[in-house]
Amino acid sequence: MLIQITSIWISVKKSVKKESERIMKISTPEKQGISSRSLLRFIDRLEEQKIPVHSILIARHGYLVLEAYYKPYERHTLHRMFSQTKSYTSLAIGLLVSEGRICLQDKICNYFPEYLPGKVHPWMTEMTIEDMLKMETCHNMTTYNKTSSTENWVRSFFQTVPTHRPGTVFMYDTSSSHTLCALVEKLTGQKLLDFLKDRLLRQIGFSEESYIMPDPFGVSMGGTGLMAKPIDMMRVGLMILNGGKHPDDYGQSKGKQVYPKEYLDQALAFQTPTIMSSTRDWGYGYQFWKMPDNGFAMLGMGSQNTLCFPKQDMVIVMTSDTQGIPNGDDMIIHSIRTEIFETLSDDMLPEDDGLQKMMKNRLANLTLPVLNVQNKENLQETIDRKNYFFYPNKNGFKRLRVIFENKQQGILEYENERGTHQIFFGIGKHRNCLFPEYRQLCVSSATWCDRDTLYICSQLTDELVAAIHFKLVFSENGTLTLMMKKTEETQFNEFQGVLTASL
Repeated sequence: MLIQITSIWISVKKSVKKESERIMKISTPEKQGISSRSLLRFIDRLEEQKIPVHSILIARHGYLVLEAYYKPYERHTLHRMFSQTKSYTSLAIGLLVSEGRICLQDKICNYFPEYLPGKVHPWMTEMTIEDMLKMETCHNMTTYNKTSSTENWVRSFFQTVPTHRPGTVFMYDTSSSHTLCALVEKLTGQKLLDFLKDRLLRQIGFSEESYIMPDPFGVSMGGTGLMAKPIDMMRVGLMILNGGKHPDDYGQSKGKQVYPKEYLDQALAFQTPTIMSSTRDWGYGYQFWKMPDNGFAMLGMGSQNTLCFPKQDMVIVMTSDTQGIPNGDDMIIHSIRTEIFETLSDDMLPEDDGLQKMMKNRLANLTLPVLNVQNKENLQETIDRKNYFFYPNKNGFKRLRVIFENKQQGILEYENERGTHQIFFGIGKHRNCLFPEYRQLCVSSATWCDRDTLYICSQLTDELVAAIHFKLVFSENGTLTLMMKKTEETQFNEFQGVLTASL
């Protein structure tokens, strides 16, 4: 029996299943040389380190042995994958290369004459598609403004003055990936993910409802915008680890080749060192990260990771939100090595029905981190529904009050120049709602840290993945000090800083 939260068995009314609903090969961990106890330790270690995990999927020898989701996330929830999108852009480029429609040594300027300045810098004219795949462009950072709705993101790549010759040093440049995505869409007349679905992804069961968010000008965000299911990432990870063959043919020498092996070998090979230009000194391929022991990875901000380990013959997919946790990726990978890899066996292990039942019960209760009730003596009755008015501030907040519906849930209500808005929270439990104005799904919980300090955390679970923190300190003289912190990269700027209000 597969250890997982939600059943992967799909009720099919018709005799023929859709390709996207195909069930992966499954196994108990022990049959693939993994101890269920080690998986329990891994999950516990992540919790001890306060890693906000959203999902964990583990496969070995081509068999899925663990599929876990942390409520409110479920198996069919689309998740923002951030920079894992770059690897999918690379896969699309590889298909164009294999079809003879482009060459890696082609100059990118030749494909976008409409965006070139009157006088093109010679370093720009030198830049090849391969330079861009390797993150060895002529720019030292992403060229487009992520918050701008008027600046053409692709145009900015060609209009920004270069800082150095291309093909020399690794500099992480998301506008490079975005421009490569624009190239795919220009040459194919399709959205990047639709092109990949037609040529590759639909064959291996990738979800039809997946999509890539567009930039303000309609180009798919080929560096950051993929919305997909964790099981989608697992299918692709297994296909890649299998040398481009269908995941269902894992390990079979005569399996169905669904992706060109020649390009894949280049994409996964060490192409450039990343030392000094990144916190990771593993090296880089073609929009894929290298890892020790010839491993490779698709990595996204906040620890949206597909980790492929050839030596252990494993793929591990995780979605999380470590944006507020320094070295979150390193903590996760270290825990994988210490809690799972150190006990791996090349042989089958004895089955333990009791341990597997324990694991099933453990996973059935997984949720995103909840703020637990810490202080029963508090000012809830004193401050309930009282209006606090803010001193003038650049955040635009005018008024705030906390409405306690009962001892288990409440509402944080605030007013700004656009009106009155409410955030619903549970006390010691999650409460679902739409985050006001941004219209993003979220779960919020609260706790009294001490008698006069209420702490509320809203975790976004939509196209935006982040956390918004509120610390409200109530004073006996009738003042309120509000401290706010957001981990989202480009938006929610009003929820950052310290404000003062009074009755």
